Amino acid sequence: MGRRTFTGLLTVAVAALVPDVLAQAGYKTFENKLKGVTFVYPTTHAELPLPPTEALVVAKYVMKAQPEEMKRIDERLFQAQTPFLEVFRFSLPTTKTGGAVPTPAGGRPDAGKPDAGKQDAGKSDAAPASGAAPLEMTWEQFVAGIRSYTITEDEKKPGHYELRPRRGGGGGAGGARGRGGAEPIGYLVRRVEGNTVLGVAGFSFDVGEKTLVSQVTRMAASLKLLADDAGDRAEADLDKLYASGKYKAVEWRKQARAKMAAGWKALDTENYLIVHHSTNQGLIRRIARDIEAMRAFYGEQFPPPKPIDAVAVVRVCRTLDEYHDYGGPRGTGGYWHPGNEELVFFDYSYTMQQMDSREKRALGGQRLTDDDSLLVLYHEALHQYMHYAVGQFAPHDWFNEGYGDYFSGAVVGESTGRVVRVDPSPWRIHVAKDMLEFGDGYLSLKDVLHADRATFYNPQRAGNYYAAAWSFVFFLKHDKAALAHPQWSKLLATYYETVKAVYAAESKGVGEDDRGGREVASFKARKAALAKTLEGVDLVALEAAWKKYVVGMRDPWPTLRKKRR
Repeated sequence: MGRRTFTGLLTVAVAALVPDVLAQAGYKTFENKLKGVTFVYPTTHAELPLPPTEALVVAKYVMKAQPEEMKRIDERLFQAQTPFLEVFRFSLPTTKTGGAVPTPAGGRPDAGKPDAGKQDAGKSDAAPASGAAPLEMTWEQFVAGIRSYTITEDEKKPGHYELRPRRGGGGGAGGARGRGGAEPIGYLVRRVEGNTVLGVAGFSFDVGEKTLVSQVTRMAASLKLLADDAGDRAEADLDKLYASGKYKAVEWRKQARAKMAAGWKALDTENYLIVHHSTNQGLIRRIARDIEAMRAFYGEQFPPPKPIDAVAVVRVCRTLDEYHDYGGPRGTGGYWHPGNEELVFFDYSYTMQQMDSREKRALGGQRLTDDDSLLVLYHEALHQYMHYAVGQFAPHDWFNEGYGDYFSGAVVGESTGRVVRVDPSPWRIHVAKDMLEFGDGYLSLKDVLHADRATFYNPQRAGNYYAAAWSFVFFLKHDKAALAHPQWSKLLATYYETVKAVYAAESKGVGEDDRGGREVASFKARKAALAKTLEGVDLVALEAAWKKYVVGMRDPWPTLRKKRR
């Protein structure tokens, strides 16, 4: 069962509450010397990992199952707004900075959303790896960040706060009652020790309020700062790990390792840190080899204007459920989160092992394997590469997703460690063939090239748009007639170079946090690039050649194509 979370506080949601009868079932001790804290948390909760860019939340947990006291809540509502707990820590500013509320990547109320938090968090070697809180803010700024809830201090218990959804405040919180018969509520306990503010915040539904208060209070009472020398010793262990000098951005890598949840591991490569919760060591080794091969391949296709110094994170969740818990959108097999600067997906073969018979039947005889995990990796890693190579520009979705799916068909040689060829996409070829051969959900080339984001990703037609975009890119890259054509052979390069150049010009002087300004620059760049690309092109002839090529393509997996009467 996958879950999404409340959007009212801090970051991706994280833990939950149990009935009173289970409230004393037991707690585990959390102690992380690099984070500099220790506390207890309920054994009924599972720890979720933190992205390396997280600056405010120390640890987070999510409920393992819907408790009996919440059974009357609609399961869909419960999954969408699963109760959670999180431990936070920040430093008070030495001088009052006033003004704006800090919004560090991962520390935003909407940071769990795939399209949120797109500011560049940076990867400087100067970033702290220890538990010393790098984030400074006032308590007023912290409270202002809890946007969907009002916060009221208990007059009888200083430092204890009730949180209630704002009426008409958006975010979905205030409208929960009526959809599932329960009201979202929150509770927070804070302490101030010297210049450090630390505490526990949790959200649940009103039917679980008593349990929520009990568990937040107990966690907060157990919360302690560790001695500085404990962090020093832990950091010394990481120093030994990187003593060879083999890897770049060592301080950033250490910081990312310090934020790993219990049971998670990390593997370093030249340009990546692979953070995983998988026991499938064969898959992790393939990822480590293939991701570097793909990085080189992306660079050949899209040379960066300057060397890329950043280290990229690849997060491999154990199952689909864990992927959803971390924030993976439903209906997706993986995603690139610019705000957290992470590529996130899951172990497909292990997920297959955990499926029940009904779920397996829904696959129609298809089996999920390591190849499916790698297919997603190759696709999403392109988006990640483009972010670091070019910046936060946004090309048309046919180009972005079509190229992503194109790279998903890459084959890496076991002996060479390099991409040796690009095969068709097993996830797209059959939809593309049915669409262009039999008219199933047919989209004209004009429809595909001019589709805006809302149209392209409309759940009712997204599969067709993805398949059309992939097949068009594949056609231009592999059809002999297209490669020999004086105009068609240049379409992809013309589009890329134009959208990149126009975006650079239009975004000059636009701040990194000015999302509106960057969206305007991207819109102008897309418009100019498409006009330049199609200038003088006979679209009717191009569409006919595309259709002919796709219909005649050899199908490597004919048994997986749906049978026609």
